[in-house]
Formats: sequence, C-alpha cells, structure tokens
Amino acid sequence: MLPANPPFNEIAWDVWVAKGRKHDARGSAARGKLVRWIPIAALALTVVLWSRGAPDEIAIRFIVAAGAIAVMFQSFVDRHYAVAALLAVLAPLYNPVVPVFSFSGVVWCAVAIASIVPFAASLAWKITKGKTRNIS
Repeated sequence: MLPANPPFNEIAWDVWVAKGRKHDARGSAARGKLVRWIPIAALALTVVLWSRGAPDEIAIRFIVAAGAIAVMFQSFVDRHYAVAALLAVLAPLYNPVVPVFSFSGVVWCAVAIASIVPFAASLAWKITKGKTRNIS
C-alpha cells in the first residue's frame, strides 16, 4: 500500500513562489548591473590606453555596441526613453562590423569619455529605481 500524500499547503506554496521571485529579481538586477559596468570599464580602459592606439579596438567596439543594445532594450521596458535614445545612438557609432571611426585623435577620446555617461546614467537610474520599487 502506498503512503498517503500530505494535504496541499497553499501558504507554503505561496511562500516558496515568493522566494523564487525574489531570487530571480536579485539575479536579474545583478546581470543588469554587470551589463552596464562592462561597457563602462571597456570605455575607461580605452581612454586610459588611448596613446597606444587601442590595440583591442574590435573587442571594445563589440562590448560597447552589445552593451548599448542590451541596456537600450531594458530602458524601453523600464520606460526610460531618454537613456534608450542615447544608447540607440551609441550602438551604431561603435558598430564593430562597419566602423564609423577609428580610435585615434583627441576628439574621439572625448567621444569615448562622453559615451560613458549614458551607461552611468542608466546605472544610477536603476539603483535609485530599485530602492523605491516594490517587486512582487
């Protein structure tokens, strides 16, 4: 004879589901921060190593373009259209397949420094939004 199953505990189930949602939200927030910090680090490294002519130009372009696209889509989801518009300009600017510019000259160093601003703004915006937002 098979043992009897215990009765379904709906409260325990709801607690378990809420715990899973919190865990997913924390993981999503951590991945979102990582997607924002990696292009910032790549651009900062480009600025620091500017005199060497940016030896890993293709990798930097790819990192910044991919980060811009990912953060742009998340900004649309979060309805922060100003950051999304800035990042929509950055993605084709740093296109690794068809480069718009080469990493040379003081002007493009300034462009790289200015390109950090949308990522930093989206990072700061997500941090302040996450503190006031109730995730359920």
